[in-house]
Amino acid sequence: ADGSTDFPPAAGRYHLYVSLACPWANRTLIGRALKGLTNVIDITIVDWFLGEGGWRFTDSEPRCTLDTVNGKDRLREVYFLSNPEHEGNITVPLLWDKETNTIVNNESSEILRMLNTEFNEFCETDEQRAIDLYPEDMRQAID
Repeated sequence: ADGSTDFPPAAGRYHLYVSLACPWANRTLIGRALKGLTNVIDITIVDWFLGEGGWRFTDSEPRCTLDTVNGKDRLREVYFLSNPEHEGNITVPLLWDKETNTIVNNESSEILRMLNTEFNEFCETDEQRAIDLYPEDMRQAID
């Protein structure tokens, strides 16, 4: 982290909203685990079923959780909390800044790149810190 962001890395500051039914969200969960950041960035898992009202928070479905960060019933409410005039899609994954109550990012590849480098000081082990999820020689193929 070079200090050039409004979202400096910090343990406990960020929250990841995901759906286990979404492969893009799953890859952020995998990256979070591989980098040893499970105790640094907590998660909320929305209901796997994307209903008419959008992603909902529940603890009545296996492996799903309530929104313990913002206390909302649906993910769309989290988006509107950040931007009341939001007109885009309501998607997961969503990286949330608990300090500023705003969305950091909702693009899985960009979230993975953040987890890959910006949070290295918080990785549990040196081995996890050394893992490179976006190696220079593979970037063209990855992108």
